[in-house]
Amino acid sequence: MTSESWRRNLYAIFVAEFIVITGFSFVNPFMPLFIQELGTFTSQKAAFWAGVATSASGIAMFFSAPLWGIVADRWGRKPMVLRAMFGAGMVLALIGLAPNIYFVVALRFAQGLLSGTVAAASALVASLTPRNKMPFAMGLLMVAVFGGTSFGPLAGGFMADTVGYKAAFFITGGLLFSGGLIVLFLVKEKFERPAKGQSASLGSLLRLAKSREMLPLLLTLCALHAGPQMMTPIISLFIRELDPSGMAATASGLAFCFMGMVAAISAIIAGRLGGHISLKKILVISCLGTGLLYLPPMWARTVTQLIIFIALTGLLKGGLMTSSNALVGLSVPRSQQGIAYGVAQSANALGNGLGPLIGGSLAPLMGLRPVFGVAGGFFMLTGIAVSKLLARVSLEKPAT
Repeated sequence: MTSESWRRNLYAIFVAEFIVITGFSFVNPFMPLFIQELGTFTSQKAAFWAGVATSASGIAMFFSAPLWGIVADRWGRKPMVLRAMFGAGMVLALIGLAPNIYFVVALRFAQGLLSGTVAAASALVASLTPRNKMPFAMGLLMVAVFGGTSFGPLAGGFMADTVGYKAAFFITGGLLFSGGLIVLFLVKEKFERPAKGQSASLGSLLRLAKSREMLPLLLTLCALHAGPQMMTPIISLFIRELDPSGMAATASGLAFCFMGMVAAISAIIAGRLGGHISLKKILVISCLGTGLLYLPPMWARTVTQLIIFIALTGLLKGGLMTSSNALVGLSVPRSQQGIAYGVAQSANALGNGLGPLIGGSLAPLMGLRPVFGVAGGFFMLTGIAVSKLLARVSLEKPAT
């Protein structure tokens, strides 16, 4: 593939993923508030149900992502990106019509079955990108992800406070659909189906997941996604407790926005460093540093302080996601990129499911503040585990 073609595909995927992640993160600032209003719950009860709803999506994706990865290696990665974007867009729009919390949980479960745009886009990028450009490509993709998580919450929180929660869900559905159209018309994939008997299967999926190269990485990915997701059910509710008369959704959006902006900058830096510094070293340092950055929000006394502290938690997040995603692509041959990122998405989804459930369950028992400390300790333990278990992957020697 020529330099121009893989770069053209990469930039088209970058734009599409930015729009789609903007749509996904549109709902982050107000989902717990929407649930609280839908069921007239207390803050602690709303945090619990927000954790359950988010967990439902993650658990569903845990089971579906590897299967989508098998389909990707058999039929192409581009169709999987389209499935994730169009399918999730339809489900998120329907959440705006949910009459009660049980419908929200069911629809979030359906979202998990159908979505997984980051894994699908990562597999597509990895299959189209020269090996020595993998850290750069994954870094750029993570910029799209973190850029979307910066702009989306700010816009979503503002829209929720001005036009209402239901209309905001319809907007997010439209954003995901728009991203799908960009991939449909602008991304070109010359996919060659594997020979009979060489395509991915459930057996090959399990062998890959249990392999010495992938298993420690999958456990790491699960932990990396569980930590931040502990905060998802509680941030907007914490802000409302600090300032009951303020615009909690907008303030939450601002917190997510700044965190995403900081993470996007760190993703650019990590993508550049990945060609010069061991990806494992970047991952370990990022884990330990992020653990420390999760402690200050426990002592926030004003909304402004909390927003600043939450923004700083993204300082090393780019290093976490860029290095871990690049390691997945570099640990397997190109013919297994789809299944590798499918298995990785399953690990991510398990973390995305466990994190909100842990955070939402701890909130009624400990209060909202201590959950940040639990997440911080979780990251530090992950960093120690990574330094002991994760193998070093070469950028030069081709995977076979």
